[in-house]
Amino acid sequence: MSAGRVIVPLRRGSDGDPTHRPDKPTFTQADPRNYLEKLATLWMQARGERLPGISYVLERLPEGYAVFGRPRPGEPSHVDFYLYGHPEHKKFDSPNRFYPHFEHLMNHGTNIGCPCTVCNGTTRLPINGSPAASRTGTSGLQPSGPSRPGKSKLKPTPGLDVSRVDEQGNPDVYRQFIDKLEREHSLDEAITEPLSMDWRAEQECLPKMLEKVKDDPQYLPRAGEIVLFVRELPKHTTIVRNPKTGHFQLYDQANKAFIGNPQWQAGLVGQTPVEQTVIDDLVEEGGSEKQWNVAYSGVRVEPLPNLNSPDKSLSKHHRYVPLHYTRPFILWKDYLASIPEEEWHPTIHNAITAAATMSLIGKYRFRGTWPEAWIYCHGIFIGHEMLAVGDAARVRPRDPDSLCTDVMIISSIRLKLTNLDLASGNDYDEMRPYNIEAFIFGKAYTTEPSRSLKEWLSFNDEDDCPEIIRRYSAHHPLHPPGKEMMIPFPRVLGRVYDVDSMRLWLQPSDSEGVNIVPLLDAGRQGVLEARDFARKHDRRIAESPGSSWWWADSRAEALDLHTVNGHEVSKYDTERKPKEWRSQIKAILEAEGERDRVEQREALQGQRSLRAFKAGPLQLQPTRDHNMTVGGLSTAGPSSASGSSSSKRPSNVMDLSGEDDEEEDSRHREYSVVSPRDEQKMKKSRIAVVINPRNT
Repeated sequence: MSAGRVIVPLRRGSDGDPTHRPDKPTFTQADPRNYLEKLATLWMQARGERLPGISYVLERLPEGYAVFGRPRPGEPSHVDFYLYGHPEHKKFDSPNRFYPHFEHLMNHGTNIGCPCTVCNGTTRLPINGSPAASRTGTSGLQPSGPSRPGKSKLKPTPGLDVSRVDEQGNPDVYRQFIDKLEREHSLDEAITEPLSMDWRAEQECLPKMLEKVKDDPQYLPRAGEIVLFVRELPKHTTIVRNPKTGHFQLYDQANKAFIGNPQWQAGLVGQTPVEQTVIDDLVEEGGSEKQWNVAYSGVRVEPLPNLNSPDKSLSKHHRYVPLHYTRPFILWKDYLASIPEEEWHPTIHNAITAAATMSLIGKYRFRGTWPEAWIYCHGIFIGHEMLAVGDAARVRPRDPDSLCTDVMIISSIRLKLTNLDLASGNDYDEMRPYNIEAFIFGKAYTTEPSRSLKEWLSFNDEDDCPEIIRRYSAHHPLHPPGKEMMIPFPRVLGRVYDVDSMRLWLQPSDSEGVNIVPLLDAGRQGVLEARDFARKHDRRIAESPGSSWWWADSRAEALDLHTVNGHEVSKYDTERKPKEWRSQIKAILEAEGERDRVEQREALQGQRSLRAFKAGPLQLQPTRDHNMTVGGLSTAGPSSASGSSSSKRPSNVMDLSGEDDEEEDSRHREYSVVSPRDEQKMKKSRIAVVINPRNT
């Protein structure tokens, strides 16, 4: 590094898509130096760290991005440079255009909520020499519509096509994507549902929810999760492990005596702490000085009703409790070990019965090559816990009696659609459906060195493996560098909690604390037993022969909730007026379309007024419609059916299944998909519940 020149390192996080590259031979990859220098300078200035007389350059572009150039048509001595890699396959035409996107990635690690003009579809009319104009041989003065009367043969955009709708009249966007994939053979588009008021409302909630999940410590409960909790604790009383019995009991700190068992209940987390927490808050009062009362520093919990019963009155008895009144439900066997089952609160059985439920969060992209497709999601609820992209997850061992030693850093959560060519085109008939499976992708590690190879050690980089994993034990890669593991969702036991939080919750003895690997296994037996119990006692699964999981369109549907945070949800909301809402949305879209047409006419008139001053003919092409939003929450799944596929895997993905894993394959085949649509011909409305923290 020369004097006066500083190399600026990147922060972790990129949305770059390495498959987004020019398809024209006139483009060649170019030196990104201009981008590296301008982005570094703007970023250092925004951070308030720019010094006079110092030049700055980024160490590299964010992962997945690259600069390509091509000679300008009609002026080959001038080269136009573009930055490729945007997940929507849109290119940036300058460092200044890319900078808002870059800064958002560096600050948030994701493009959710990105304000840049490319993510928001805010573009101007192309001018002479622009790619849009040069691709066509038509004059920009031609009208944007068809040149002769008659309807266009082009199908409407998925999400706006009302030829296939659900029972509430909203476009069946997933069937429309499948139909479009069949027509075009290959498809890669963002999922939007602009005619759905639910989807529009969720776009306001989802980025905030995902941002909070990313920023909060892993030990904090998340909205929508199920936890153990006590409604009251006597003053100066804590829950600790009795060294004589090994059981968790109430301990009177004043009298230094154990005074009985806690009265545990199971509840749904409706709101999470607003005030900042510290790890000591997990087990004791006053772990940090609280400026606000428990409604802001604690957790709102609603006792979990029986999903097999129409009586949901338990949900009304919510409680705001301090964080140390709660425990992750995965530890239920540890905390209930000293309490006879007949003395358990009814909500405990209700929670165990919900252990085999699954619902996806935020389907945001449809990508496929006929007859297969992937739907990308931001998160997933599996049983009692919620996991999101970027989380560390514990992977269930193949042998149910073995300890959990494997973890995965989730890079993507996907729904796979297969056999689309063999399935009926009508999702409501009794003909053959397409197959659907949910997979988790990511980088995988193990605490067992014998299961890793020496040539994979270059993958064992301190910067790649998060600290939350490194603190458990030495970590060893489970696959070569540059690849990732793919596992079916039932292989996920739950999140990896911080070692310190597990120590506080489980309080291992000194001898146990020497080897902290067993803490990674904590709760495994309870999770597996709860899933087995749920398959027998969740009536929806039990009444569906061969089924092992209940797949739902939303968390509220998975738990059969009628109210959340005191508000009616889903079909139980008596104030829902989808027909009226949809009519209002159409009026808004028509007004926006008319406004755009007026702006285009004004722009065209302005360009015409300059014709006398231009040497060549003016080439204009009206801009195409852009997707309204990226990363939207749409928790309605496509029509579901059980089954698995043996289709080819991407070259950078390693499937856990193989010749030495036939037992796991057979177990996964038993996990047939159960959907609420199996109970009725008509699809349910795409309604999701996003539970937000309270406003301060």
